[in-house]
Amino acid sequence: MTKVKRLSCLAVCTVVLTSCATTITGSTDSTVAPAPTTTVVVTPSGSIISLLQQLLPIADGLGQAVVDGNSKVYKAKVAQADAVMLVLEPKIRESKIDVLESVQRVVRLIHTAAENKRPADADKALRFIPLIIDAVTPLLNK
Repeated sequence: MTKVKRLSCLAVCTVVLTSCATTITGSTDSTVAPAPTTTVVVTPSGSIISLLQQLLPIADGLGQAVVDGNSKVYKAKVAQADAVMLVLEPKIRESKIDVLESVQRVVRLIHTAAENKRPADADKALRFIPLIIDAVTPLLNK
């Protein structure tokens, strides 16, 4: 008798669950084409100090964009930081001042803030940038 109850219960469940399935009738093609979105990052320029200063507005507000879930803003900020780093790295190597690792750390913090949803890392980057600027300024003025 228990086999009959189990089979009947299974049959009822199967009928009930399959009757709740969504059926799409007609075409699933969209008539509105999605608008293409592209982000164009302007190639930064300037001295080492000015490039470091360009990292300040990138890091500023990044944590809040992460908290708000504004992926458009934080992805744009990461792209800007990468663009600054591409220009800044050869200049730092050419100047032979030992600060490249610190700048790379700031850019990594910007990345982890956005990619791993860690707004505190954006705040750390924002605090480190002025310290790097203060350390580099006298070295470049020699």
